[in-house]
Amino acid sequence: MSENYSGRLRRLAWTIAGSLALVTAIPLAVIAAHSFNDVPDSNEFHGSIEWLKDNGVTVGCNPPANTEFCPDDNVPREQMASFMRRFAQTFGTAGANVTDPTDTVDTTGVMFVELSTLEATPVAEAEVVLNAHVTLSKDATVEGTYEVIIARDSCEGTVLGSAGWLGAVNSEAVTDTDTISLTASDVVSATTTYVVCAAESDDADPTATASTRGLTASWVPTS
Repeated sequence: MSENYSGRLRRLAWTIAGSLALVTAIPLAVIAAHSFNDVPDSNEFHGSIEWLKDNGVTVGCNPPANTEFCPDDNVPREQMASFMRRFAQTFGTAGANVTDPTDTVDTTGVMFVELSTLEATPVAEAEVVLNAHVTLSKDATVEGTYEVIIARDSCEGTVLGSAGWLGAVNSEAVTDTDTISLTASDVVSATTTYVVCAAESDDADPTATASTRGLTASWVPTS
């Protein structure tokens, strides 16, 4: 066998070996899992397992690394208890209500004042539905217009819902009173503060007093 022929064989062998190594490596990159290295993209339950991880229902099966899900293992009753508790926490409610008539807040012109606040605490992206009610009263002898809002973070934050009230002249009583109800929704991915605020529409409007008021929130995962 000539030296040139032997050299060509060696080069061919190295080329084949390199090609095989490349082919072997490619599938590993293609099927790499998002969260757990034992749940490849080809697993028919990959999307559902990722949902469990993203929403905090599961953290993994090999602490402290928690890089595996152990999809073929049986689930003991104690682990099932953790799954069920965490799943329940992906859905949530919160509420803040004031019913004591002596706990009042006055509007102070066209600047919004905070009447009620609460925190929604989803662990992943969720749709939050908010409901609020405010009882307002004012001097019955003078007309006034007012706005009540639900906002994110603070009275100066993003307004998610609003409602107006026209307090008319009412000669039959000392005060004119009405309860304003409003709703709003929001999509967030972490703990978020919501507030109910009120303001006079014009500085010339009489001061309105907010007495009974409340704010509730409920949330569910978006997917």
